[in-house]
Amino acid sequence: MDENFRPLDASLRRKLRDIVRIVPRVYSFLWQVTPGYFAISCAIMVVTALIPAAIIYMTKVIVDGVVEAASGGSHWTDLVTPVAVVFGLWLVETLLGTVSNMVQSMLSERVQFAARERIVAKAGSLDIAFYENPKFYDQLRHAQDQLYQVTGIVWSSIGLVRSGVGLTAMAGLLTILHPFAIVVLFVTVLPSLLMQGFFARLWFDFDTQWVRNYRMLDYLQRLLTSRDSAKEVRIFTLKDALVGRFRRFRETQLRAYLRMQFRSMRVRTGLDIVSLAGVASIWAYAVYQAALARITVGDLTLVFNAAQQARSQLNALVGSGGQVYEQALFATRFFDLLDMDPASVEAALAPPPPTPAPTPKRLTQGIEFRNVSFKYPGTDKWILRGVSFDVPARSKVAIVGENGAGKTTLVKLLARLYDPVEGEVLFDGRDLREYDLGHVRRDVAVVFQDFFRYDLSAADNVGFGEIRALDDRDRIQAAAKQAGAHDIIEALPKGYDTVLGRTFDEGVDLSGGEWQHLAISRAFLSDAQILILDEPTAALDAFREHRLYEQVAELSANKTVVFISHRFSTVRMADLIVVVEDGEVTELGDHETLIRHNGKYAAMFNTQAARYR
Repeated sequence: MDENFRPLDASLRRKLRDIVRIVPRVYSFLWQVTPGYFAISCAIMVVTALIPAAIIYMTKVIVDGVVEAASGGSHWTDLVTPVAVVFGLWLVETLLGTVSNMVQSMLSERVQFAARERIVAKAGSLDIAFYENPKFYDQLRHAQDQLYQVTGIVWSSIGLVRSGVGLTAMAGLLTILHPFAIVVLFVTVLPSLLMQGFFARLWFDFDTQWVRNYRMLDYLQRLLTSRDSAKEVRIFTLKDALVGRFRRFRETQLRAYLRMQFRSMRVRTGLDIVSLAGVASIWAYAVYQAALARITVGDLTLVFNAAQQARSQLNALVGSGGQVYEQALFATRFFDLLDMDPASVEAALAPPPPTPAPTPKRLTQGIEFRNVSFKYPGTDKWILRGVSFDVPARSKVAIVGENGAGKTTLVKLLARLYDPVEGEVLFDGRDLREYDLGHVRRDVAVVFQDFFRYDLSAADNVGFGEIRALDDRDRIQAAAKQAGAHDIIEALPKGYDTVLGRTFDEGVDLSGGEWQHLAISRAFLSDAQILILDEPTAALDAFREHRLYEQVAELSANKTVVFISHRFSTVRMADLIVVVEDGEVTELGDHETLIRHNGKYAAMFNTQAARYR
């Protein structure tokens, strides 16, 4: 973990035109999500930008009126109107501030949820090859962590406009003293503008450099707080070691963070002193002019307030500009993820043909593996090499072999989670890549050994097997009965509506075998023509497994079934047995044929049978 990873080197060299391209895209995104709140927020910010200048001018009028009334030149009642106007402006500013806070809060919530929805939708659409790639996780982490920058750009850019409008108004007021006063302010604040962009770049580089460290901290935290790891952490007394490792990673990162903060603080302090000197020079000149009676006391008050406000507005303008630049840099990560090319990683699925074919409504020839070779992305080791065999339509086929032989990889290729590196998998004589991927997903149901446990309702855990039947309770119950899960579910506190797992307070956990029954129920619910069981019954005893496979054979008479099992009492039920060794198919045939052949299958069968003699 000493290596600092930079996920998209190209994005680190973005030029200003790339940043300018992102800002309109953010505004377009917000307009799509919540146009009403967006328009109201923009309008409020522009109006509130003009109020301070109006208040300063009215203050000048009041001061001059007081001086004139004190000298007997006017009556004090002439001051009622300007004083009322100032109070009215304060009231409007307060009310608009309250409304603006509410509108911004609602807009931020809507945008955050919409952005998160875009991320999960994009992540769910990418091939499984992305999830074998650590760089993808770095980029996903970047996008998730920087979601707030999307709305941040809006507030910063609107703030930029507001500061610009306010600064223009203040500059107009300062011309009462001298037009050169505006130049002094700009010259003394200009260095801050340049440094904003410089430090925005540094913070972006810092975040990019330390993303792998962030992920390691998250992982260590999950190890210490996850239910899945809780047992081993305690059995092997890992707590102190993991906490120590967490602390070391965190301290290393904090030291780097503090160095950046101190560097930024030194520079910003110096630049603030320079800008204050500019305001002080304007004040000194205004006092000089007032002493010579070239401007009124009200003008002096106006210059004092306007100069300080102009400095604040100019600093805000510079700050907002720097924030827009910095936030746009970070927001590019969100849009980079949304724009990610599905074919941008090794072993991604081949793009669909211009007119993908629908899968056949009923398999007639079956499935064929033809000279299939495969290796996982990022490795040079061939998992499968030159594999060829046929799976007749509506047959029951078992795949056997030692651990690591390539059995599960065959299943992944058949379900088109991956494409072969060489060779092809055919459905009814046609390459699987020529079919519509959505049709393939509907026609192939898989229950993996490491099936997922959804901490949702029992009905969801079964219904996810056929999403179109998620609300069909009768079908869900029928599938659960076929898989032996119905009685398990009915015994739960709320039956099919019981939330499972320990993620939520009301959740009820199940044993490993009970979870397996629910996973197999998903397969029974599916309308798929092809059912694949990748050793999903490991937590069941041999008797229950055998009975379950008998049910599978009975209920899937019109389906093609491919299963992986290490229990030969189950394997011998298959019409065809495929023996895989070191990524190659070495034997094919039914149980009796392979026993007579006296090869690898016979050796494995006899070894297991000997345990029961």
